[in-house]
Amino acid sequence: MGLPPLHGFSDATDYYRRASSRYYLGQIQTPTLIIQSSDDPFVFPHSLPEPSELSSCTEFELHAKGGHVGFVDGSLRNPGYYLERRIPLWLSAAHQRENA
Repeated sequence: MGLPPLHGFSDATDYYRRASSRYYLGQIQTPTLIIQSSDDPFVFPHSLPEPSELSSCTEFELHAKGGHVGFVDGSLRNPGYYLERRIPLWLSAAHQRENA
């Protein structure tokens, strides 16, 4: 990878360490839901955050299947989309917690 030194990074490892959002997850102060799948072809298991790296207002869901932003279930004739169901439920619960 030849571009990192041109932009102030010592090497690819330095680039990925400094560009990763992982190191900022503990500083999140707004209720946040992170949904990830174990079979994501772009996000490898070693790069997933540990619970100790998350702030107290961050929920992390790790699913066995879902691919890269897929989370499709059901069948070809009647597909379901997990994110379309999960996100409104989470937002509703977060709103209720905030107004309790």
